[in-house]
Amino acid sequence: MKLIIEESSEKVAEFAAGYVAKKIIEHHRNPSNQKYFVLGLPTGSTPLGMYRKLIEYYQQGRLSFKYVKTFNMDEYVGLERDHPESYHSFMFHNFFKHIDIDPKNTGMGSVPKI
Repeated sequence: MKLIIEESSEKVAEFAAGYVAKKIIEHHRNPSNQKYFVLGLPTGSTPLGMYRKLIEYYQQGRLSFKYVKTFNMDEYVGLERDHPESYHSFMFHNFFKHIDIDPKNTGMGSVPKI
């Protein structure tokens, strides 16, 4: 394991987003509906900067999530997925609705009704 120390949370977000983007781009050199890049995503305030940067890369045309599948690393037991405090809703509002990922590839299956 390699420990990376940055001067600010913004620098951490830039590093993390750059790392994730690089791995997705490398994987996309041979895109296929049978070969997806799988990404486990945490929730909460800590990764929000990284998600904003990844959205920015997508909006700039530098990154696509077409061949990416994700899963949430967190969820509340017993909380309906459409509940405003569910992590499904959190990921939709803070990340997925801003990029070109197919909802069925997010473990969400569809857009929350919120």
